[in-house]
Formats: sequence, structure tokens, C-alpha cells
Amino acid sequence: MTNSSEPEKSFSRRALLTATGAGAAGLALSKPAQTAASCTNPSSIKWDRDADVIVIGSGTGLAGALVTAASGQKVVVLEKGLAPGGNTGISGGVAWIPNNRVMLQEGIEDSRGEALRYLEHLAQGQADVELREAFVDNGADMAEFIEANSPIQWRVSKMMGAVADYHPEWPGALRRGRSIEPVMPAVSMAGGFLISGLLQGFENAGGELLLAHPARELVWQINEQGLREVLGVIATHKGSSIRIKANNGVLLASGGFEHNSLLKQHFLRGTSPFSLGVSTNTGDGLQMAMALGADLRNMNECWGICAYKGEADDFVTKGSAIGIMAQIEKRNPGSIVVNRYGERFHNEGADYDSTWRSYLEWENWGRVGYRNLPAFQLFDSTAREIYSIAGRTGNQPLPAWIRSADTLEQLADDLGIDRVGLTTTVQQFNKLARQGKDPAYHRGESVYDTYGADNPAVTLGPLEKGPFYGAEVTPADLGTCGGPRVNGRAQVQDVFGNTIRNLYASGNCAGIGSPGASYGGGGGTIGPALTFAYIAGKNLAHRL
Repeated sequence: MTNSSEPEKSFSRRALLTATGAGAAGLALSKPAQTAASCTNPSSIKWDRDADVIVIGSGTGLAGALVTAASGQKVVVLEKGLAPGGNTGISGGVAWIPNNRVMLQEGIEDSRGEALRYLEHLAQGQADVELREAFVDNGADMAEFIEANSPIQWRVSKMMGAVADYHPEWPGALRRGRSIEPVMPAVSMAGGFLISGLLQGFENAGGELLLAHPARELVWQINEQGLREVLGVIATHKGSSIRIKANNGVLLASGGFEHNSLLKQHFLRGTSPFSLGVSTNTGDGLQMAMALGADLRNMNECWGICAYKGEADDFVTKGSAIGIMAQIEKRNPGSIVVNRYGERFHNEGADYDSTWRSYLEWENWGRVGYRNLPAFQLFDSTAREIYSIAGRTGNQPLPAWIRSADTLEQLADDLGIDRVGLTTTVQQFNKLARQGKDPAYHRGESVYDTYGADNPAVTLGPLEKGPFYGAEVTPADLGTCGGPRVNGRAQVQDVFGNTIRNLYASGNCAGIGSPGASYGGGGGTIGPALTFAYIAGKNLAHRL
């Protein structure tokens, strides 16, 4: 950072990779911003500075910032946190882009039509055709633009290995190629590398990043056509307000509302008490858009996952990280997930986003509530010896929230599971698992379940060797993915279907999603987010 008397600006590339690689190091826990919108006579406001384009958020929104800066625009990026990148900075850095040209170079064929067929199923009725077509028609161009204007070079994802699209048996799906990632010296999490490359390209083009500058208000007026028109942004820095005029427009790319419990309670289709997203994502961009009368879309969705509840509780009380080991380990042979009745309720080998909803089955009699909460992940000793439990292998000590017992009955009593229901479930599961079958939940039947091995034994295996282990698991999320409704140009729409002039949105703070409800494949959040930021950047560069 610069001297404390000056606005904080960007990290060096080395410092950025260090910060993002440490899991959003330097991002303090933050309360939701007090956001609003100010209607004004443009001649009455005193601006502290101006820019052609203001981008709120320094994650995937950097793609839009890069486009506008490369076109010669004066661009300022406002970042709430102390480090850039948001959720993308701590992600795998993979982008899911149908019909991209990187896959064609490796001899993998795709088509616009097949991609749209797959996206229609993914959308589940929650994304207009206009959005799906805009994504498919601009994604490949976005990837090429980033290559041409930053240090980033793409390859078909090696980190995803043989993982297919998350629903490879659906019409239009592919088994490989749509997930691309930055070329790196080693196969590893590339989120920090992706952000640092975008940021380097942006700053080389003359763009400016301001850290610790949360946006608080959008300044707007009613124009001659009687429509709302955004004029600029009021941000804060070290307790002082800074009024920045936006000559051409503003891109909202500030992330979701995963750390705003009130918004989650009233908008999501089901409970998601914990999040792996960065703590600065409290819905600021969403609330600023709502204050202007923006329409909303996809607000009932999040990028779902599960987590060990003990690990999540430690995050709340101690600030330690929530990992993805619960999601990874439940698919291993010798492991199942059950509810308090001892019943399995989903395919443990399936993708995380889809299985999040399996926890939310509602009981409408007796004990009204979620039938599958609480839920418990169970292992036998073979699973511990060969694979891992809570990320610990072999004889490594397990955390206190992992319970163990010599028998399943004892483990059931310890965890509060119906012992008769559990033993019945395990007996039936074991008999069929030895045959490589799971007729109840089809575990091992999809290419995705077996990571392309076409062998159910990769995920199916009986629980039969004691001692046995168990821990409570909970729904969680990687972030929310609803927000202001946008059109195919990424322009924000109001509740009457009018375009709010000079206001664009992309990523998890926009009502786009996959587009729609579900993940497409590895990088299914980052691909659409980069693409709509790119679309917004193109339109801002041409003042549309």
C-alpha cells in the first residue's frame, strides 16, 4: 500500500498472490454497508474527482475494468477490502466457458446449439433466453480478449482433471473442455493468479485500483426521458466520504450477500447458515441497486455446498477457515450421509451445488421442518486408512467434533441418530455397494460421480470395518448469485422494465447465476461472471 496519507492502491503481483493464496488474508470481518442512493441535480453536487467508468468490486469485475481501460477510458475500481480479488481470489480460478477456442486447439468440439441446450436445463426457468445467448455468444471472445490484454494465457483445466460438466448425461453436456484455467507452472488453485493477471493488465492500461474504499451510495438523477440515470458513486475511506463522478457509467461487481444473514433468511429458498465466501460480501451492490428501484432475479439461489458443522462453528468462534473436505470426503468409498432417522437422502458422489438442495426436504406434519437436518457424515476405518476424514489421513489426530465408536449402534447413540434406522440403512447399502449398485440414489452411475473412471468402486464401498466415525454436516455456500435484473447488455433494469441508465451489473451481485439456477461445471460461477463483466465493459466503452 501507499503512504497512509494517500488512498490505498493496488498490491504488487507478488503480494496479491500471497494474500489470495492465504485464503483472503487481510480481509477483515465486516458489517453490511449502510448503502443508499441519492437523487440530485447534477449541478448541485461537488465532486471530489471523476472517472469515465467506476467499477465497484475487484474480483471478476476486473474483466470489465480491463475492457474499458484498454479502450482509453479513465477507470477507477473501488474495493471494499484490504486486498483485491473477492471470492475469485480464493477460488480455483477456473472459468466455465462453452464453445471456447482453447478447447478447439486441443481437438475438443463444442457448438453454440449444444451449449444452449445444456444451459436451458441448468437455468431451471430462472434465466431468460437473452442472458443464456449473451453468455454463449460472448464467453469465447472474453477469454481471447483477456489473453490479448493481460499476462493470462488459458488452457483446458488440468486442476479439474477428468471431471466432466457437472451433469454430463444431460442434453448438450460435454465430458471435458468447457472448464479453462490460467496456465501456471504447477497445477494448483489459480484464483490469485487469475486476479493478479487481470489486475496487471488493467493497471498497464492505465486503470486505478483503490483498496479499502467501500462504495456507499449511487448518485443519480431523473433524466429528460423521465428515467433514472446514474451519475457517480459516494465511497468512504478512513471515515471520510469521497464523491466520484462517473462520466460514462458504473459497473456493480461487488459480490453477493452471503455474509448478510437477514438477506439470506428472507431471499434464499432454504437455509445456508455458513459461507466460504469472503467476509466483505454483505450485499452492498444489491442494496444500492434496490435503492434505485432495480428489479431482482435469481435471489432464491446460492452456489451450494456442504461443510462440517464443527469446522463451521470454529470459523464463527475462532475465525479459522471453512474447508471443502466434507464435500470431497463424502464421495469416498466407506462413507455415507444420513439424517437423524438414519436414512440416506441423496447421491453422495454428485456435484455440490445440486446436493445442497437435498438437505432442504420439508416435513409438513408433526415436527415441521427440514427432514434432513441435522445430517451426519459417517465413515468406517477403511475410509480413514485409505482416504481422509476432515482432511486428516492415517493416524493423524482428528478434531474433537469427529466422534468415534466401535459399533454403528454406539455411534448412532452418540450423534443422536436413530440406531435401528441407521443399521437398517447400512445393511442395505453394504449389500448393494459390494455389487457396485445404488438403486436408491444412483451413486456411481454418472461419469461425474466417478471423475471419468467409469467405475462405481471409485465412490461406492461398504461401511463394515470398525471403529466407525461420524460428524454433523451442514448446508453452506460458496456465495449467493442473485441480484439486480440485467439484460443481455448487462444493463440493470428497474421494476417496470426500464433500463437504469449508466448502471451495469455482473457476477454474484447481479441476477444472472449460471445464467439461471445451477452450476454448469468447474468454474461455473467465474465463467458467467467474467463474461458479463466483459459485456458491460464493451458497452461502457461505447457509452451505450
